[in-house]
Amino acid sequence: MTEQTMRQRVVKALKPLDAWSVENPCRPGTPDVNYIEGWMELKWVEKWPKRAATPVRLPHFTPQQKLHLRRRWVMGGNAYLLLQVEQDWYLFNGEEAAIIVGQANRAELEEHSIAFWRSPNLREDLIPHLSR
Repeated sequence: MTEQTMRQRVVKALKPLDAWSVENPCRPGTPDVNYIEGWMELKWVEKWPKRAATPVRLPHFTPQQKLHLRRRWVMGGNAYLLLQVEQDWYLFNGEEAAIIVGQANRAELEEHSIAFWRSPNLREDLIPHLSR
């Protein structure tokens, strides 16, 4: 899977929430998916690091993306990051995502996530977590 494939899968799963993909060159940091109640940034990593203590790096998680997610969450909006590593999926609120994602190891990701799934049914598993 690639991040593009992930995006297609997520948008399809969130169809009941009127989800659509976003490409916004005018506003760097705009999340990948908009749905009726908020925003979601998607990140995909092919493999877990070999050592359990090694952080899962996300070189393409930009400061602008972190700022957008955190600002929207702190202001009361729904802004999330959905991370896939191999078959594991993690959902983070915008504030937690901005602080720990890209610097945390596998155990820390699980500890700080709102939800965690292995090979999820995205529609059934994800939708219940996308509002406050």
